[in-house]
Amino acid sequence: VRISSRTTAQNAADVRELMRTRLSMTEAELDRMVRRRPLGARATAEPKLDWLQTRLELSDAGLKKMVLMQPQLLTQSVEKMESNCDWLQRRLDLDDSGLKKVVLENPSLLAFSVEDNMAPKLDWLQTRLELDAAQLKKLVVAQPTLLGYSVDANMAPTLDWLQTRLDLDDAGLRKVVLVK
Repeated sequence: VRISSRTTAQNAADVRELMRTRLSMTEAELDRMVRRRPLGARATAEPKLDWLQTRLELSDAGLKKMVLMQPQLLTQSVEKMESNCDWLQRRLDLDDSGLKKVVLENPSLLAFSVEDNMAPKLDWLQTRLELDAAQLKKLVVAQPTLLGYSVDANMAPTLDWLQTRLDLDDAGLRKVVLVK
C-alpha cells in the first residue's frame, strides 16, 4: 500500500510539473483541475496533450484553455477522442477549422458517447427543426454547447415555449433558431 500511495503521489507530482512547465499553469489552476479528478500519470497525460495539440492545431494557450475547461480529457483514450473527431467531421461535414472551433467551444464533445448522446441529439434537432445537413452544421458550429443539453429537459421545452410564445409555425421557428 505504501508503494501504491507513493506511486500515486509521484504520478500526481509529475503531471503537475508537466502542466506547470508545458502549459504555464499556476498552482491555483492545477488545484482546481485536480479537485475534479486525478489527472493520471505523466506517461499517459503527455501523449494526450501532444495529440490534442497536433490534431486540433492548438497553440499552447489554446491547449491550456481546453485542458482547464475539461481536465477529464486527460483521462480519455486518444482512440476515443480521435473517433469522436472523425465522427463529428463526417456527420457535420466539418473541415479541420470547423472541428477546431466546435471542440474548443465544447471540449466535452471529445468525451461524449456518439451512439448515446451526440447522434440522437443531432437526429432530434434535424427532425424537430426540419433542417437540412447544411443548416444543422450551421446551427452546431454556431452553438456547439447544444450537444451538451438534454433534449427532454432543455431543448424540447425551450423550442416548444419559443414557438408558442412567438406564435411561430415550424418554418418560423427554424428561421429564428438559425438566425443566431
